[in-house]
Amino acid sequence: MVFVLIVIAIFVAVSIYFFFKAESLQREVLLMKREVSSAKKENKVYIETVAIIGQRYEDIAKKKLNSLRENGNADAKELDLIAPMINNYAVIFTDSINGKGKLQAAVKKVYEGFQKGSYKKLANHISQSSTEVKRAWSSNNINGCIVLIEALMQKDKQK
Repeated sequence: MVFVLIVIAIFVAVSIYFFFKAESLQREVLLMKREVSSAKKENKVYIETVAIIGQRYEDIAKKKLNSLRENGNADAKELDLIAPMINNYAVIFTDSINGKGKLQAAVKKVYEGFQKGSYKKLANHISQSSTEVKRAWSSNNINGCIVLIEALMQKDKQK
């Protein structure tokens, strides 16, 4: 009889322990859910902000491109070559943010959607360009995206 009471007492003690442990774990899960929810909201705000920044950069780049075309100082063929990249700047910018190694893939997608074989022309143009342009292209990330377009526009301004 004493043995049965001891087993019942141990069972009750273990049950109470697991009950309180489950309660504390449930509180932790609720806290984590709240944190995840707030992190998702923050992430959404950051994504919207980055999209706005990309769009603003695209607007600035388009204005520079139009100004270069109007001035006539730049080579029209080179401007036509970089125009798809500038016209889709926000798309390339957003794709480049997703991780390293995305710039060239995003540019290729844009150029091949624009015209078959145009990506090869751009790659040849970049390979014959200045060291700054080559370095930005080979970095293959968001920073390279920004520097590449600025360098290509500056190169055309200087001509």
